[in-house]
Amino acid sequence: MPKLRILLVFLVISVLSFVVYSNSLHSPFIWDDIGLIVKNPFIQDWHNGLKIFSDDLYAGTLSGSNFYRPLQALSFIWDYYFWQLDPVGYHITNILLQILVSFLVFLFLRNIIASFSVSFLSAAFFSISPLNTEVVTYISGRAEMLMGVFLFSSLILFIRAQGKGYKPKLTYLVLSFLAFILALLSKELSLVFPLVILAYLFYFRRDSCKMPAEIIKPVLPYIIIALGYIVLRLTIFNFATFRPAALTEYPLILRITVLPKVAFTYFKLLSLPIGLHMSWTIIRPSTFLGLFLSWFILGMICLCCWRILSRRRGSQVFCFMLFWAIIFLLPQSGVFPINAFIAEHFIYLSSISFFVMVVYLLNRYLRKGLFILSAIVLILFYGMLTFSRNADWQDPVVFYEKNIRYSPDSFQSHNNLGTEYEYRHNMYQKAIFEYKKALEIKPDLIEARSNLANVYFKIGRFDDAKREYELIKKSAPLLKLGEIENNIGCIYEVEGLWDKALESYFLALKLDPKLNFTHFNIAKIYQAQGKLQLSTREVLNSIPEITDSFKEKNDYPTIINKYLKSVKLTAAVKLYNDLGVEFAIRGLFQAAVFAFKKSVELEPRYADAYFNLGLAYWNLGSKREAVSAIKRALKINPNHLKAKGFLTKIIYGVEK
Repeated sequence: MPKLRILLVFLVISVLSFVVYSNSLHSPFIWDDIGLIVKNPFIQDWHNGLKIFSDDLYAGTLSGSNFYRPLQALSFIWDYYFWQLDPVGYHITNILLQILVSFLVFLFLRNIIASFSVSFLSAAFFSISPLNTEVVTYISGRAEMLMGVFLFSSLILFIRAQGKGYKPKLTYLVLSFLAFILALLSKELSLVFPLVILAYLFYFRRDSCKMPAEIIKPVLPYIIIALGYIVLRLTIFNFATFRPAALTEYPLILRITVLPKVAFTYFKLLSLPIGLHMSWTIIRPSTFLGLFLSWFILGMICLCCWRILSRRRGSQVFCFMLFWAIIFLLPQSGVFPINAFIAEHFIYLSSISFFVMVVYLLNRYLRKGLFILSAIVLILFYGMLTFSRNADWQDPVVFYEKNIRYSPDSFQSHNNLGTEYEYRHNMYQKAIFEYKKALEIKPDLIEARSNLANVYFKIGRFDDAKREYELIKKSAPLLKLGEIENNIGCIYEVEGLWDKALESYFLALKLDPKLNFTHFNIAKIYQAQGKLQLSTREVLNSIPEITDSFKEKNDYPTIINKYLKSVKLTAAVKLYNDLGVEFAIRGLFQAAVFAFKKSVELEPRYADAYFNLGLAYWNLGSKREAVSAIKRALKINPNHLKAKGFLTKIIYGVEK
């Protein structure tokens, strides 16, 4: 295939994707974006790049999960490094990933489909499908695209390896294995990939594999990798969660019974993608006739699929794409106890089969002119629907209210709407109503109960806040109990019950010694009690990087003690910035960096702290880090005169 033709396909897919998703660029962070990005200090330091491979996806948040997706977290660290909390950059990353996946879809289809137009249009339709807004427009949905990039790369490399000489084949296969591992680190669904390789060999390479062992042998490395991943997930990377997956409350027999309804719902959405939202519910059959029809339809579907998949000649592409759709949909169809029966992003990869089928039928039964016209009409249709769907994500309140309108029992939508009322609009009573509504639907929803406790604390209803925190303690994972106990201590502190506050703070540290902000809370009380030596110790303990990096603490306690004599502790953000300045004045620039980083970790919009961090890096000779910090200060505050003046000098020094 001419390289110019391939480049043209890439450019067309890129243009289509950027046009239809252009109005998503300024959509705010929403849903899980708040926890995974906005309130996640873990992604704010690129030094955590290695730590993410030993933690769950929500490690830096109050929530717990058993999702092990380090590449998704790594991508957020990357975005934060360049964009901080500007959602535009995150959306650009998502659009670029969608372009890459769509282009890889085209390259893959060209390996199994003779028709260039079918391969191209299938990839084009996939790139702008309205159903994919839950993956592309929703920043936290990018795990699907990361998985897609690496799975398609692995599959294409495997296909290219067939028929090659020993060394080229080995190179392709090693790269394919590596891509499969990266896919597993992107999303757990990648585990089905060995079955995809097996299906490809069965339908397209069967003639060259005379014995069953010849089909199994090429798949064995992928199976071994998958089994190794499963063992690690069941042992080392088996993380504690706040609550089990939503579908665990339904027995397996019931989950299987609703499978036809799930399949028909997805087919309807693919055929006419309107009325899209993020909280789908499904009506389960409750009568004997309903149950009988469900099982009858399920049996007919299974029989038809088996008859089609067992065909060996003349329809390899159709059989393989049907298998593709089934194998990527089945683990997310509700048969396994996941978080929902239906979600639009669940059919991200499966939908490719639908687009191939549509384009194939149009190409086969329409004349060339009518085929081209139909393709243009469908592209415009999909494009307009996607552009319109993106608008739903531009206002979080409208977004959650729409979800609740379609699914009144969506406890997550009620909880998230409450957070919008609380943090963006200061509508505390409305927030309380939504949190309580979420808890009516799901009483064990710890996130909603924690949010309710926090808002009670904000409005001074301390007894109500303590009651809610005590309820949380009964069901929260052990790793999260420290944070909860710290919050209880904050209530006692505000009430003036300092002894009880200290008791809670020290208990919090016993439960989780990594709670550095708890040391600051203790320091505030000790300062108020006139115990400056103890307060100094706690402030120093709240910056463990200093105590870990320097065996001899130099005069850090003296500097901190002197500061505490002159200033009353109020906000931790100001404390760390001020201490950083004090350290820098005395030439202790590495300690200053630690302090300034603490400040911006607590308040990512603190331009002065970023500027000071840049100066500290500059004095350490870390010019690249200095440039980055100064630029962040200017991005937050474009009128920061000191940053403007000093940036020119830094850039000049770096470039020369």
